[in-house]
Amino acid sequence: MSWTPKKAITPAELQTLLLAEPAEELALLDVRETRWFVQRHPNLARNAPFSGLELQIGTLVPRRTTPVVLYDDYNAPDGAAHAAEALLTRIGYTDVRTLDGGLQRWVTEGLPAIDGYGTLVKAFGDRARLHYSTPALSTEALRARQRDGLPTTLIDARPRAEFEFLSLPGARNHVGTELALRHFEAHDTAHVWAINCFSRTRGIIGATTLRLLGHAPDAVFVEDGVMAWGLQGAPTVQNAAPEDELPPELPQVLRRIADELIERLALPLADAEELARWRTDDSRTLYIFDVRPAADPALAGTAVQHVPGGQLLMHFENLIGTRGARIVLLDDPAHRLRAAVTSFWLTQLNQAEVHIYGGDAFLPEQAPPAASVTVKEAPQALDHAGLAQLRRNGAVTVIDVGPSLDFERGHLPGALYMLPASLAPLAAHAAPGRTLVFTSPDGAVAARVARDAHRRWPGSGAVFTWLQGGTQGWKASGRPLTTAFVPAQLLTPFDDDWGSVMRVFGPRRDAAWADYLAWERALSERVVQDPSVRFRFFPWPPLSAQAQASDRAARS
Repeated sequence: MSWTPKKAITPAELQTLLLAEPAEELALLDVRETRWFVQRHPNLARNAPFSGLELQIGTLVPRRTTPVVLYDDYNAPDGAAHAAEALLTRIGYTDVRTLDGGLQRWVTEGLPAIDGYGTLVKAFGDRARLHYSTPALSTEALRARQRDGLPTTLIDARPRAEFEFLSLPGARNHVGTELALRHFEAHDTAHVWAINCFSRTRGIIGATTLRLLGHAPDAVFVEDGVMAWGLQGAPTVQNAAPEDELPPELPQVLRRIADELIERLALPLADAEELARWRTDDSRTLYIFDVRPAADPALAGTAVQHVPGGQLLMHFENLIGTRGARIVLLDDPAHRLRAAVTSFWLTQLNQAEVHIYGGDAFLPEQAPPAASVTVKEAPQALDHAGLAQLRRNGAVTVIDVGPSLDFERGHLPGALYMLPASLAPLAAHAAPGRTLVFTSPDGAVAARVARDAHRRWPGSGAVFTWLQGGTQGWKASGRPLTTAFVPAQLLTPFDDDWGSVMRVFGPRRDAAWADYLAWERALSERVVQDPSVRFRFFPWPPLSAQAQASDRAARS
């Protein structure tokens, strides 16, 4: 099929779409690498770097007829936006346009842009803090309470891996919505429930949730979290193990809390019949998320995405590429409290139409894995034993094409690194008699790069293959990984690094942390200046039933 680019959309036309009420479906995708996305982007854009777009797009924007707008810096004919437009057209997207003049024209015309990563959700969290009057506890005050033996329960609301990376002494660990499923004993008024994260957002959301549900009406969030604690020179804990867990609440109590929240705020439910209709509705995008902590084997290979531990809000900008889509939340039918809390927050974010699945049983619908269409023409894979033999013979070059963070955490000894936004760095290696083996965490990206390299240099005499099972499989087979590398191993810079302060160590750490906290504290005031960002918070206490119906109608 020949590819004919459509007329580019102007910045003014795009802004009109973003300002439309009610919001129509639109996927605004920044296809630059993440290092450049974090420098400046429109508030409602999603980062979908061209280096990983082919594997990401099927879940990020699942409906092939969704209106998609792509942009890079200038919209040059040889730039990433036009390459992405050709790619999406080839794999079946039918309404794809680029932004005329790219981001530079958008900014030149005075349209709003922001710097940073995850900015929409971080700004939302801070506005929620103001709206619900969630109190803060400074790290100095927390440390004083601990020193003086005052009754304090400290809970870290991050996923376990992040908690283990660096934590506060004495903290329990209950991630996201799982915190709402615990039993909270009544204490005297001197007791403090202190909820923390690495900086602000998860602590704010966790503390606010406990207060609004009545679990811990006096809960507070620890201002600036682990980062502020560390900047003050207080000891942190690496490879942390949580203190004793809070006991689980009874299912019937959780059901009562969930039902009350759903009824008070008129949170929409979807039954099995309604969900079945939406699955066949070609005019609307449907995302289905399972928010339970463990994946359901019956849902493997379906269109249902498993996002446990209340992380759907925090990772919203990485998971939902289509603004104005439908979202259905699956949860334990015995209580549905995780889904109710998630719906409560996502509805106020005001980027999608959110529903809690209220049917008795969810019947999975089989669907091909999103990546299968992109790797089916990959060359034959190499297993771990075969690669080990080639390495012993010295006849192979291993190139890691996964995320740079994974490369830093562990890669095959001697492996080169390449971010596959372009194949150009491979030119010097595509020589007769050379075997290039690509690897990535699970092998999916490696398979795609091997396929594309084979197509790019079909008569070079080089052999292009990929490691079956990827780096994770190599490690699982008992073979070694290393964190050591030298600059000569980097075929490209780490342009997928969004500047996470969790990757900054040594003497640079304190300055980076202080700068980040100053940026995050000021972020929400900047974001809400954009008229296309329209958070809609529930009144609290809730409105009457009649007022709820009017408010719900206004939201639709």
